Amino acid sequence: MSFFDTLFHMTEWLRTTWVVDFSLWLSNTAACQWLQSHFVAIPGFQSIHILAIGVLFGSALMVNLRILGVVGGEHSVPETVQRYMPWLWWALVALIASGMVLLVSEPVRNMVNPFFWIKMTALLITVLITAWFHLSARARMTGWDRSSNGRGAIRAGAAILIILWCIVMAGGRWIAYAPA
Repeated sequence: MSFFDTLFHMTEWLRTTWVVDFSLWLSNTAACQWLQSHFVAIPGFQSIHILAIGVLFGSALMVNLRILGVVGGEHSVPETVQRYMPWLWWALVALIASGMVLLVSEPVRNMVNPFFWIKMTALLITVLITAWFHLSARARMTGWDRSSNGRGAIRAGAAILIILWCIVMAGGRWIAYAPA
């Protein structure tokens, strides 16, 4: 069975779950009706969502590329983490808030879409790994510039996080193109 066959079967399965009833109910709420009846609402929230993605990914990239030794050699790893991680977490808050509004604006299109669920799963995993990675690596980062102990595992984690954030972004982009 190919990947696309799996997506088709996932869509067919989603159509047999509570998700359809919930998304139909949500599409009849005042919030959904308001968003769909105001011309600039959905593009406005999509713009906020895209800007939040840019800030989040840019921050994640700066931290992880510094850990990998690719950029920012003039700043220590703890300085880089301290500078960019608040941006990452606040952008994630904006991303989740705007994403919830976008979900309400087109619930059936989103919720009966396998890419939506792939993205949500990838997002949850990536956020948990990001939090765990940066909390556990923070203790090792204080001596980062003086010692090379344990750098291999931390660098591998940084590379994996870059890939995971790319998967989340790709999943979000594919939502628009999957047949629902």
